[in-house]
Amino acid sequence: MNALRWLDEALARLERVIAVLLLVSTVVVVMLQVFFRFVLDDSLSWSEESARFMFIWSAILGFSSSVHARRLFSFDMLFGRLSARGRRVCGAVYTLAAAGFVWVLVVDGARLVERTTSQFSAAIGVPMAWPYAALPVGGVLVAIHLLVQLLAPAGEQGGHRPAPEGE
Repeated sequence: MNALRWLDEALARLERVIAVLLLVSTVVVVMLQVFFRFVLDDSLSWSEESARFMFIWSAILGFSSSVHARRLFSFDMLFGRLSARGRRVCGAVYTLAAAGFVWVLVVDGARLVERTTSQFSAAIGVPMAWPYAALPVGGVLVAIHLLVQLLAPAGEQGGHRPAPEGE
């Protein structure tokens, strides 16, 4: 379990770093496009498409990081009224339902990637499988986070993690 927990933490840190870099890059590209379009009166042909693809990846990585931090939707009022055993069962159900969603994300995302490997984006010419690959990659990352949560000791289990001090 320690190796899995270490992998979980390392992936979460990497997800956050890459998501932030992609968001910063997206902002820079969009600002360049605005400058070129309205100041120089000459649009960049690649900016909109590349910004969209970077944003897709940053959103998926952000979603995965939110799963790791257990900051997604949960039933806090209900969860707080349950016994310890009830919280464990509720948390396991929550995690298993999320795992079902992730299964669909990975399987259907992989099919989409497979179908788009020979299609290329219009502006930057990358295979369309690259932006679509965010779905199965993100799904696998979320699955790892969910597995660690499901295998966690009783006090840490489920879709709920107490807020850190100061929140």
